[in-house]
Amino acid sequence: MKINRLKLLIVALSAAAFMGCQDDRNNFMVSDSVSFVGTAEVLQQIREVSIYDQTCDIPVLKNGKGQSAATVHVQTSEAVLTAYNQANGTSYAYLPESCYEITSTLHFGEDDFRKFATLKWDVGAVSALDAEQTYVIPLELSVEGSVLPLAEDRKQTFITLVGSSVSMGALTNSSTGSDLVFDGQISLNSAISTLDVTIDYAIDNSLIAAYNEANGTSYKAAPDGMASLVATTSTIAAGELVTTFSCRISTQKVKEHIDELKAGGYVVPVSITSVTEGVAIEQKTAFVPLFPRETKGPWELLEGYEIGWAFGPTNPGNAMYTGARLFDGVVSNEWIPFINGNDQNVFPMVFVADMGQPHIFTNFLIADSYNFQGSYRDYEIYISNAYDGANTAWTKVASGMRDYTYCVEANTSPYVKDHPDLTYDYPIQQVAMGRYLKFVILKCEATRDNGIAPSPCGGGKLGDVWGEAL
Repeated sequence: MKINRLKLLIVALSAAAFMGCQDDRNNFMVSDSVSFVGTAEVLQQIREVSIYDQTCDIPVLKNGKGQSAATVHVQTSEAVLTAYNQANGTSYAYLPESCYEITSTLHFGEDDFRKFATLKWDVGAVSALDAEQTYVIPLELSVEGSVLPLAEDRKQTFITLVGSSVSMGALTNSSTGSDLVFDGQISLNSAISTLDVTIDYAIDNSLIAAYNEANGTSYKAAPDGMASLVATTSTIAAGELVTTFSCRISTQKVKEHIDELKAGGYVVPVSITSVTEGVAIEQKTAFVPLFPRETKGPWELLEGYEIGWAFGPTNPGNAMYTGARLFDGVVSNEWIPFINGNDQNVFPMVFVADMGQPHIFTNFLIADSYNFQGSYRDYEIYISNAYDGANTAWTKVASGMRDYTYCVEANTSPYVKDHPDLTYDYPIQQVAMGRYLKFVILKCEATRDNGIAPSPCGGGKLGDVWGEAL
């Protein structure tokens, strides 16, 4: 019983002492002050905010013990920006106040520690300003009646509204039915998470003159019906960077104007006419080329790979000499078939290559080897837009014996394997569009005038097979 009475006495004395002591828990906390959120260094940097967000919440803090109420004003000041420019050697422009509105007054109770000033802006109004200038909204805090101090190094912050720009460019070939299609990219320099971007465009032949002047060319507008747009509007989905546009080229119209294409060619300007509000246009026009350009490998060989010295039945040779060297895009990398008399070459030799994308050829080019000139000169060339092995539907576009004039210089030391006189034109006879090329060597010529006896196995060499095409 004595122990219990002692415990009660100790508890009572402790409670009395506690009730009589002052609460000093806030002794080590600073007094209240007001500031923007962030370090002084960060707040002196220009903060970029997406123009497409249309609104931005800016946090304001009441730091310290939290024992004071205050009314805080958030103000914009051109003088603050002028001082910033002078201090930092910059030339930012003051964003006109007509373009935006802001919550200018925040009321903090004693227990409040954070409030938000909401900044809202008119996307159209901001976008209409000078695109060459960077506009900044300088914000500064003040406390009504100065009832609380400001954190001097954190009472200002600077905001600029940034947008994205769209550009035309990056063309590749594809196909639709029997027509050639040029697919182009339309891209944003930065993604926009809050909205889809719609781009309208059209063919604008009025731009050709300026294009020719800038590039030293003399291209003409494509004849009526040769070039058309698959669509006139494309959309870049929210959060994405790229969409496409497509320009269709009529193969029939190419047939009708093939001589004009070879003589000079055309160019098709596809130009942006409008874009979603707030998005700038950086590269407005893509120029679709309609003139023959050198089109060569390396192409993937689908048939004929094993027609080569590397696979001689009784006398295998260097492993590099496969059928693929016919289409590797390098004239000096000659292709050699079987060369031993016991390994007879079989005619016709058939090679099928995947060019990777469709083309309309205007001419073919075939290069002889420097020391086996004129041995293989009789060909057939076919084009198809779909490959299905033996079931492939081929269109013959060229055939017959090509020209040949022996080049002594190429076969004389230092043996120039890519001598220009070793390359021969092989004209087209039928205009067709296709991704797959079949090249057929029909026979080996029995005589050559280069002083070397004809190969007993029907052997010969070629440098490369390629062409000029859209």
